[in-house]
Amino acid sequence: MDQQTQKNGFRLPEKKKMEALGRLSCKAAHNFNNILGAIEGYATLAMSSLKADDPLRQDLQEIRGSVARAAALGRQLTAFGGRQMSHKAPCSIDDIIGKALRRPELAPGGGFRVETRLEPDLPGLTADAALLEQALANLLLNAREAMPGGGTAFISSTAERLESEAVNSADPAAAGNLFLRVSVRDGGPGISEDFFEQLFEPFFSSRKKGVGAGLGLAFVYGTAKQHNGWVEVKSLPGQGAEFSLLIPAARR
Repeated sequence: MDQQTQKNGFRLPEKKKMEALGRLSCKAAHNFNNILGAIEGYATLAMSSLKADDPLRQDLQEIRGSVARAAALGRQLTAFGGRQMSHKAPCSIDDIIGKALRRPELAPGGGFRVETRLEPDLPGLTADAALLEQALANLLLNAREAMPGGGTAFISSTAERLESEAVNSADPAAAGNLFLRVSVRDGGPGISEDFFEQLFEPFFSSRKKGVGAGLGLAFVYGTAKQHNGWVEVKSLPGQGAEFSLLIPAARR
């Protein structure tokens, strides 16, 4: 298998393959958006020449709605490549976790709940808080889907000082050696060995066809990359899965 394994049992996506997929995704999204721009422009132009009660307006509005949904997919492909627009500023990882947990899609229900294990007095981050919040929400939703009958997901935060050989950032010199690790662990069936190689690829999903776009974990991967961090996975059959996001701490 084309994956790295760390001493602590966590596994990383194969770097060269993911970089190639990231470049391909960004190029595809760019060309895709150019086509969508033309469709949106002509649909808007056509609508402007119609009367308010013309039945064609509804058809053109449906076209524009489809363009908006397709554009959202394009943005997620760009996110996978680590090239989405970001607005980095000083922030707190525990604040970001708190906001993710308050999202309505993560409200307790159906036997699902989340427990937090947050280390106090963690160093700060220079990050796009909105992107990290979405990435953590994706991991928690992934945990929820892994336990359809209900269960407890655990989210933890801690600071780790790593030796240089353990740093998997795209730019290790800029990252330093102090990182914030945020982990989400579920009590589901674990991840099949057959799925590991494709886990973070865009549009890959182990769920039944037609459920989800398969971009949740791809977004997590891209967000980690955009912050000069990385993502790790640990799973054993029947013992659930644990996803960890490692992001460089802000330098003092």
